[in-house]
Amino acid sequence: MLGALRDVLVLGVLGATAQSCPRPTEILANLSEDYDSLAHPGQLTGLPVNVSLGLYVASIVAVNQKDQQLILEGYYRSAWTDPRLNISRFNCESLTVPTKSGSFPFWQPDLYFDNSVSEWYGAGGLTIDSKGYVFRSERFKHVFRCPMNFDMLPFDSQTCVVRMSSYAYSSADLALRVFAEGAVELPPDYWGTTEFKLTAAAGEVETLFYGVGENQRGYSFVLISFHLHRMPDSFMMFVFVTCILFTFVSWSGLFINRAVAPARVTIAVIPVLIMLNLENNVISNLPPLNYLTWITSYLLLMKFFCVSAVFEYGLVSFLIQLETARERQFEAFRHLATTVKKKAAEDEASISCERPRPPSWTSPKVYPSAGSAGSTSARKLLQVAPGVAQKEKEDKEPAEEKEKKEDDTEELNLQKKFNKVYRLFDADDSGELSWREVQMGFRKLGQYWSKDQVQELFFSLGIVGHQRMTQADFKRFMMDIQKFLPGKAMNISFFERTLGSIQSFSWTCVLNFFADISNDGVLFMMLLGLIPHSSSYTDLLSFRCQSTRTSKHISVKRVSTSCLTRTKSSEIVSDLGSLQAQVDPRLALAER
Repeated sequence: MLGALRDVLVLGVLGATAQSCPRPTEILANLSEDYDSLAHPGQLTGLPVNVSLGLYVASIVAVNQKDQQLILEGYYRSAWTDPRLNISRFNCESLTVPTKSGSFPFWQPDLYFDNSVSEWYGAGGLTIDSKGYVFRSERFKHVFRCPMNFDMLPFDSQTCVVRMSSYAYSSADLALRVFAEGAVELPPDYWGTTEFKLTAAAGEVETLFYGVGENQRGYSFVLISFHLHRMPDSFMMFVFVTCILFTFVSWSGLFINRAVAPARVTIAVIPVLIMLNLENNVISNLPPLNYLTWITSYLLLMKFFCVSAVFEYGLVSFLIQLETARERQFEAFRHLATTVKKKAAEDEASISCERPRPPSWTSPKVYPSAGSAGSTSARKLLQVAPGVAQKEKEDKEPAEEKEKKEDDTEELNLQKKFNKVYRLFDADDSGELSWREVQMGFRKLGQYWSKDQVQELFFSLGIVGHQRMTQADFKRFMMDIQKFLPGKAMNISFFERTLGSIQSFSWTCVLNFFADISNDGVLFMMLLGLIPHSSSYTDLLSFRCQSTRTSKHISVKRVSTSCLTRTKSSEIVSDLGSLQAQVDPRLALAER
């Protein structure tokens, strides 16, 4: 009753003073009388208080990926209605007071940010209209937790949610909602940060329940979501392109001579260091992850490519050592071939030098006359002591046996070495060698021959068609290895094609090479049946036998007419059988 009387007196005084709005201090002092700041307005009406919330985001300060945080700055807004703060009786339309002055001793909702890490509040104000509608706005800069998923980094999108609620009042006392204009307001043409583009921002109200049993209570939350999409241009320019370029740099070292070790090592190691640096730069901006992201998987793959070049050169260095050892084996093979040839020449020379010994003869005995002087001494000189002759004979026999034993031992050692080398080629222990076995055998000796080179060797040895190399052919090859070694191949690959059908050499005569074949040579080829008798002399100047990809010129030795007259044609064919096999397989078949 006294309060109402006092209000009437105040209104009367104000009306008497030109009906003007009093000072804010007077209004607040008048409103604070008999005002219970601990009671919310709903306790008077019996209904929950409707509180509207919203944010004006001036900018997204940063998106901290390492700590998974979102930093926002702007203005935090809230509004509610308190009928006890009706100032229309003071003839005032609105009243504005600062929030930091502490001069507003009335009820305010205890709102807080549920997922904030740190908070900062700046200037703010509170406005009351004539009907008791209260609007509060404060400047803020908060750091919010924002769980992120980096699976598709750098093509990922993140959603950060700001959660606001009342701590003390449940949904039965306080009902939160968003402003009619929306929960978030942004400056015109604002699109986000330099790294993330803000694609959408929206708010919604959600009720969450806490507690157990009878103590379970629901609380209203306003959730404001910020949808951020990463712009991958910087990753594309400074990570992807760099990785590709330095991977090419690493692999370009494969075209450098393998013997230049410093250049190969440098150009292989530097890209690995570059990849490690890029990987560290990317990982340093991310939280500790127990899964691979898109970009870390890419960096891992590029790092593997660069490291593989280092391991490749290590493997090449190891293979160089193996090739050096194989080349030494090939030199040993050639030395063995030279030794075999030398031994065969010595055996042939020893056989040709053996002659029948002349019959043994003895000088007539000289009997000095009995009366001649010195007859006794002369007889002693002409007689040979039997002990000395026997000793000379015994000394001579062990020397011959020793020399013969050494020869046998040397020949046995050579045979063992030959058998060992032949087993190196004979993979299937068949006793004969195919072209593939010869190719793989020489590969074990560090000689990488193509199929055409092996076929050229077979052709030089007179092996044609599907015939295989025998031990005799192999020994003949070793007897004159320098002669039968094939020339350089035009194209050769480490991985030769698998064993297939060997095309037999076809008889293709191209008359373009020999220009010095005499009439005797023409007659000789006619006798062998290589050309018909009606062929002209000009057509007989040269011929060349061609295979699939290589050609080998066959020289024909000149045979004189006198030789033809002294030797039968059958003997010529028999002696020159190898030449017939080289020229035409049909001739070898005809001879057999």
